[in-house]
Amino acid sequence: MNKKNNRLLFNILTSAAVICVLIGGLMWYKTRSGSDVYAEIQKSTIEEPAESPESPETPVEKAAEVVTAVTAQAAQTSAASAPQEEIPIDFTTLWETCPDAYAWIRIPNTQVDYPVCQMVEGDQSFYLNHRADKVAEFAGSIYSENYNKRDFTDPVTVLYGHDMSNGSMFQNLHLYEDRAFFEKNKDVIVYLPDRVLHYKIFAAYNYDDRHLLLANDNFTDPFVLDKFQQEILAQQSMTGFVDQNTVLNKDSHILTLSTCNAYEDQRYLVQCLLMNPEVLPKTDSAAQGAASEEAQTGR
Repeated sequence: MNKKNNRLLFNILTSAAVICVLIGGLMWYKTRSGSDVYAEIQKSTIEEPAESPESPETPVEKAAEVVTAVTAQAAQTSAASAPQEEIPIDFTTLWETCPDAYAWIRIPNTQVDYPVCQMVEGDQSFYLNHRADKVAEFAGSIYSENYNKRDFTDPVTVLYGHDMSNGSMFQNLHLYEDRAFFEKNKDVIVYLPDRVLHYKIFAAYNYDDRHLLLANDNFTDPFVLDKFQQEILAQQSMTGFVDQNTVLNKDSHILTLSTCNAYEDQRYLVQCLLMNPEVLPKTDSAAQGAASEEAQTGR
């Protein structure tokens, strides 16, 4: 190869290297920018509990407080329902910038602390590459599709998020590939505007890339649902863990968190069981069942 060809090859390789650096820099900037935006969203919408200043009290004031507290407790005890759990998310503020956000997901000891979005109509993959404020960005959002209801009453609800190299979105789900982390970090909290849902992680494993809801007809068939539940409990691999003490049945509500892994034809799933289903609104079928029972018993 002569000097002219060598110089041409050198120039081509140099140009390619520069282009790669520029593309990488642009991707880093966009990812960094998106992380900053979510940090601002968190700052403006997460309400920290206020600390009440301490002040000296007279015996009379103290006695009055005790009477007030006892009275309030008696009233609370006689109420038909328990007091609502505190919701630290200011949804009114959140909706000003993220109108399609309907929930907030938090996984302690991970970076997962994000609004959850859903397009009611239109492109169901919109939030795959758009932030919660609807600005286009590769990192996208944590989102569901309208095959799921937004009240988490479905037997299986699926949330999607990218596996970002900077640890954002659902990248931290891969922490559950470590057995020790899986065993010690089971809590998932989902905040809705009017209630708090508590989940326990019971499974984490690699799965194929089928669309879980469409492939299973939204789990409306109890036999399909039972088959899927048994399939989860049977999952075991080098990077797959399942809590075999978990009991699943027709009344279970499973939250499936789905992200990418190293293979294009696979997904990494972390699945959680709702531990306080009593806070969910009654579905139409449940309400009809209750009405039927009431009519039969004459109540």
